[in-house]
Amino acid sequence: MIFCFSDIDFDKVVEDYGAMISPNDILLFTREVVGLVDMPAELSGNTSVFKGIVEYSRDKEVIVVVAMRAKIGKKIFNSVMVIDNGRILGVSDEVTPQKGYVGSSTVRSYCTSRGKICIFVDSDICYPALWQSALNGCRYIFNVNSAGADNEKISCAKTLANASGKYVLCKFIDSGVCINSYGKIESIKWGRMSAFYMPLTFAVGRSVKGRIKFVDEQDAHCRL
Repeated sequence: MIFCFSDIDFDKVVEDYGAMISPNDILLFTREVVGLVDMPAELSGNTSVFKGIVEYSRDKEVIVVVAMRAKIGKKIFNSVMVIDNGRILGVSDEVTPQKGYVGSSTVRSYCTSRGKICIFVDSDICYPALWQSALNGCRYIFNVNSAGADNEKISCAKTLANASGKYVLCKFIDSGVCINSYGKIESIKWGRMSAFYMPLTFAVGRSVKGRIKFVDEQDAHCRL
């Protein structure tokens, strides 16, 4: 299962929903859960925003996808961290951020214990030129947002889902939208906690107007 959380303290998540969470689940947090994080202070051990989250991921054997505002010196990034069984796999920064944020250069995907996960931060999902990472053998595609439900982002996610033959989950601060591998909305859930089932899809991606050939994922192994 994929559990999504908004507007709730991490300790409260453990207290209220911990009994529902099982090994191999994926937990997704929007950025108000941890807020602004001073990354140099965090990495040097002077702060411990992620310590409890990393330990929980290890002890529960789950994947955690957590959004944040990452501060490095005077620069602020709109970011998402991926943690797998207690290991920090990396951080994705929004490529096309709003004014006041620093942009990244690429959309990243991560090889996890549940397969390859591609992360689109906020409006990055609206740029087809950034979709290649999602088309290269990814099993899960997540769009993590810092605002409420957005029709443009949902429309772009539907196009990406249909083109790739993969499910796409858009998590907004007020809702979660699960889009199936044919580009149709399968479910919309509101509130600070929502749970989704996203089947593992192995279908060959669909070409769009004959211009794009998508990766054929034939096995259950994560491929880089």
